[in-house]
Amino acid sequence: MEIPVKELNNLLSKANNILITGQQDPSIDIVATACAWQIFLREQNKQADICLTGKYQLWDFLPSTLAIKNNLDEANKFQIILDVSKVKVKQLSYDLIGDELRINILPENGNFESRNVKTEKGDLVYDLIITLGASGLESLGSTFFEHRDFFNNTDIINIDRSILNENFGQLNVVELSSSSLAEISYYFFQDNISKDLATCLLAGIISATNSFQSPLVTPALLEIASQLIIKGAARQKIIEELYRTKDIATLKNWGRILSRLKQRGRIIFSYLEHGDMDTLPQDFQGLVKDLILSTPETQVAIIFYQVELEKTEAWIYSTENINALDLVRDLSPQGSKNLVKLTIDHNLEKSKELLATRISEAIKFLGHN
Repeated sequence: MEIPVKELNNLLSKANNILITGQQDPSIDIVATACAWQIFLREQNKQADICLTGKYQLWDFLPSTLAIKNNLDEANKFQIILDVSKVKVKQLSYDLIGDELRINILPENGNFESRNVKTEKGDLVYDLIITLGASGLESLGSTFFEHRDFFNNTDIINIDRSILNENFGQLNVVELSSSSLAEISYYFFQDNISKDLATCLLAGIISATNSFQSPLVTPALLEIASQLIIKGAARQKIIEELYRTKDIATLKNWGRILSRLKQRGRIIFSYLEHGDMDTLPQDFQGLVKDLILSTPETQVAIIFYQVELEKTEAWIYSTENINALDLVRDLSPQGSKNLVKLTIDHNLEKSKELLATRISEAIKFLGHN
């Protein structure tokens, strides 16, 4: 795999404060790879923050020193700047009186004048953005929508593996044949891999390939996994958490989904009702993926859940040879080539019939049967 290492290094060398972000409702691959980038950049004495939105899980195999923000609001600071070059500050306090915030500054010597004070609206401090698994900026969710100007005026390294990627970055690293974002990133990190970084990358690869069962697994990928284990990646802990430990809520949802499972041609589908929402697992995307990979001859799996009486959400997972976005493009789907989410303004029963029929016909039209 040819990774533009020189171009990546050029952008990174000019940046000191880097934002790492990814698709809304990120997969384990996105979360783990984001953590790998944060570890690497901090080891290079860079300031690196992760911001991800939507539903995701922080697994115990991820290093405890990592921190993930769910918004960038704290970066939008309104600054009051006081010139203290001639008069020093002895004490600072504030009062909130009615609708007024009063800041009280006691000088050490002399007096402050109004000309010593100025205000500024603080900008986001980042000078580079790394996006992971985002086919377009809109797929970043509120991280993008609430800070459009920042994204439009900051250099972006766009790392993805989707054919639908819009190449929105100053540098676009889009590898369609790659198994995972973690695999792509490995080729950049390979000479500087610590134990924690190796664990993050291996977790991304294992989750994205369903423990090396994906058709995208190659001898080269198996060699990468071997090298990560040699570097100290916590393989056993990753496997235990991803595949051998499910909490009671997740097991109950599995039971509900399997008991309601139906098949139509090469589509399988099931559902969760509104009352099941309280126990919806954080790794819901993984649940959809596991369901289709464990069902031979299935090309698409759909799990519906009832948000309101006349509103239903659907997760659609497809095999590698089918673009899930193409199947439902007119329904405003969000997500990537093989995993999308959409909302239908109908009740659960009508939504199930409408979408299962639509996708079944689309598969036949595209010649996948």
